This record gives sequence, structure tokens and C-alpha cells, in this order.
Amino acid sequence: MPEANRSAKQKENLKTIVNVIRIPEKSIQGHMSWATHHFQDIVFTRLQGRNPFSNDTVKYIGSSNDEALNTKVLRYKADPTAVADFGKDTNPTGNIALPILTMRGMNDPIAFVELANTWEETVAKAGHAGNMVQLYTNDKEHSYLSDAQYVAAMNALLSWVDTGKKPTPNDVEKQCKALDPKWDPSHECRIVPEFKPLALSTRVPAR
Repeated sequence: MPEANRSAKQKENLKTIVNVIRIPEKSIQGHMSWATHHFQDIVFTRLQGRNPFSNDTVKYIGSSNDEALNTKVLRYKADPTAVADFGKDTNPTGNIALPILTMRGMNDPIAFVELANTWEETVAKAGHAGNMVQLYTNDKEHSYLSDAQYVAAMNALLSWVDTGKKPTPNDVEKQCKALDPKWDPSHECRIVPEFKPLALSTRVPAR
């Protein structure tokens, strides 16, 4: 609905979603769709009606009245057996045997960059930190970052496989900026080597 046609209550509700969940307005529809259809499939098709999701202990913050919000929010408690079965199927082990190079937008509105912190911890606990390099770019999209960054990342990964020398984020940034002008590296290379994502719990309340 166009902003001009929204009621004061609709505007306030939208502001609450944006501020509490911390996603841009344009991403709300997609998230709502996943929260409805994807989670529904998990519960009713994959887990025979058992719910692996919970928010019964979550305190939501960021609204104009957090106390009222937390009183009104519907609460769900996970079935422990569903959590266990879902985890067996989806929880990453970190057991990566081959070189992996990831690249994420720092302001990705779909897969929050803080997820990378959890993935890095998982890989490290499995003893495979040496097999992974994570790159972060100053982008705010999920599905596409830039051709130049993809080329630089792929070149770095191929070189790593061929030579055995693990690249650093600084290495990839330099390679990106040195690409042929046809890739427009002066504008399309937005790798931020020093960036480190915060823990996922700083973005999504722990359950």
C-alpha cells in the first residue's frame, strides 16, 4: 500500500516491525512470506506437526512501547523432539574438507551478516578454520553484489586451490581493485577487509 494511503495505525505498526526486527521496509513482505510458507512446510510436512521454533522467552525491544508489545505478542514454545530432529537435518557441523570462500553484503536484509559469525565459530570448533575465508562487502542487497567482486573472489579461490596459499581479505580486495577496467573496479569493488560481524545474538534474541 502506498505510504500516502496508510492510516496512522498502519504507519505505527510498520515502524514497529522495522525497528524491532531490524529489517528495511522493502524486505518485510519477503520475510512474512517465508515465515508463513517456509516454516509451515517445516512444521507440517517435515516434522509431522511438531514445532521447532520458540519465542516464549524473547523480550522484543525497539518499539515505542516495548512493555505493551511484549504483552501482546503471541508466544510459542518449541517441542524438544522437533528441535532435535530439525537440528539433525539442518545444523551445520563445520566439517569442511576443502577451501571455502564466502562473500556477504554487510547490510544484507535477508541473511543477516551476523549469521557469518556463528558459521565462523562452528567451523573453528570443528578444527577447520584454515579452510575458510570470509569476505564482507559494503552492500545492502542479498541476491547480487557486483561482478567485479565475484570475479575477484573466484580468482582468489581458484588460486588457493591451485597453490595451497590461503588468501586474506586484504589480498582479495587488492585483486579486485586491480581487475581489468571492463569490470569497473573503481566503483564495483566494495570489500571491507577489516569488517568483523557481531554475534548473532546481537541481532536475533537468543532462544
